Amino acid sequence: MLDLDDDSAVVVRQLTCTEPGCPPVETVVAVLPMDGDARRWTLHRPADQITEDDLRAALITDQSH
Repeated sequence: MLDLDDDSAVVVRQLTCTEPGCPPVETVVAVLPMDGDARRWTLHRPADQITEDDLRAALITDQSH
């Protein structure tokens, strides 16, 4: 979906969210290229419940930070 080169790392982490009003579990997807800025997306659901459509929607809206 992101057309990454072979030198880019992708990290997916499921975390417990402790902030007030946050869902209890969130999944963070991070792209770490060798050259350029890292990008990160947070999806507010467990990793095993994220669909390809969920991921595509997050990437399209470009809510990276």
